[in-house]
Amino acid sequence: MPLSLAILDKDALMNNRNELFIVIATAALLAFALFTVLNTGTDCGWGGNGPSEKARQADCVSHLALIGKAFFQYSLCYDDWYPTTSRISAPKWLDAESGRSLELLREADLMCFPKLYVCPSKEGIEAAKEGQSVLGHVSYNWCDALKGSNSALSPIACDGVDNHKDATGRFVRGDGTVGVAGGNDSRIWTYDPSFRDYCYEKTYTDYSF
Repeated sequence: MPLSLAILDKDALMNNRNELFIVIATAALLAFALFTVLNTGTDCGWGGNGPSEKARQADCVSHLALIGKAFFQYSLCYDDWYPTTSRISAPKWLDAESGRSLELLREADLMCFPKLYVCPSKEGIEAAKEGQSVLGHVSYNWCDALKGSNSALSPIACDGVDNHKDATGRFVRGDGTVGVAGGNDSRIWTYDPSFRDYCYEKTYTDYSF
């Protein structure tokens, strides 16, 4: 083959490769642009704004289930008492501003991961650093001065009122089961007619949060 023809064939091959590269690159850019448009405003998937609210709620359920398990394990070592800082007073609900009683779980090495004390949907509260106190780094409420023997149906820990923007709430009962309260103005913990909340002495007919 003449040298001139060989050069022409080589140039043609390079041109074809360049054109193919341009086509592939253009297609990739168009695909990325389409993916970005489709995911704009969504709360899930790569290119979105992180985990969806449903995913965060599922994590919240897991957190509360682990808190319930840690409560039970604590009670086995402390004469049926759940972690509490006020054993001599009547049971009462405490909000999550300080986390005094839940800090006892960390001190007892029953729940050591700081992120478990914070609802993934809660804004404005960061998890404590590893190995440090969770005081001030808790977003769950709990019933203080409560014993395991009288809490099978009663919620022992729950979401703070504003943890979830859709106004639903999650709670863990003394038997370790996790429930979800309805949204809007009916955040009732349970419709079980035998339910009794030993913290507020209320029944399912008049208890909501």
